[in-house]
Amino acid sequence: MLRRGSCVLVASVLALACTSSSPDTNAGSTSASSSSGGSTDGGGTTPGDAGTCATDPLKTNLPPLFNGSSIDADDCPILKSTAKYGEPDAMIFKAILYVESRFQADAVGCTGNTDCCPAKGWTGTECGCLGVMQAGPACNGTSNLGLLPNGHPDLEKDPTSADFANSVFNPDVSIELGIAGIAGNRAQVKKTFPGCTEEQYTLMAIGNFNSYGSTKSCTQYNADYDNAVLDAYKQYSAASGWPPRAY
Repeated sequence: MLRRGSCVLVASVLALACTSSSPDTNAGSTSASSSSGGSTDGGGTTPGDAGTCATDPLKTNLPPLFNGSSIDADDCPILKSTAKYGEPDAMIFKAILYVESRFQADAVGCTGNTDCCPAKGWTGTECGCLGVMQAGPACNGTSNLGLLPNGHPDLEKDPTSADFANSVFNPDVSIELGIAGIAGNRAQVKKTFPGCTEEQYTLMAIGNFNSYGSTKSCTQYNADYDNAVLDAYKQYSAASGWPPRAY
């Protein structure tokens, strides 16, 4: 299960409120086209394509954001990790990236937010919300994803460095860490709160991603954060032709 904070500091100078903003529409006159390629099944998956990125059903063709970040740059790792962890709706993660970091790969925030970090000897930054999805390696986890051989988080920001392949600032790594954590949250809330719908479990799981323990029932969860994500989700689904789920 993923525990993390709820605020982001982008590029060390730009504070972003993770739960209050709607998607940028500053270049909204650009029309978006539906992606070509495999057809979707209406449930947010793309048979044959989701894990291979042969097509991009998430592509919006929307302009870059105010910070220069492309809305569509991270679609491939989103699709791959969604397929790997059996998540039902890839577009929800694209919306989470907007809310968490405005698609900025070097975002850092929520430093020192996990209790087990002091015991591991990690610094405040190493324990923080890192990268495009503002997720970091769990200091009590078993995966080496995002970790250096010495057991500390890999914080390399230089794409030409050998360490960047497993860095938390590599979007592929950050996105997998986040989606894996949310998949773990989903499994937990399914066990704790049986009988909810798949859409409710998604909202419960992503609400816990922002504020762990905020989910109280099938209908009581982190509504402020979820609504911010859904604002982006609706815009990106409409722009790409993605069949939205009924959240």
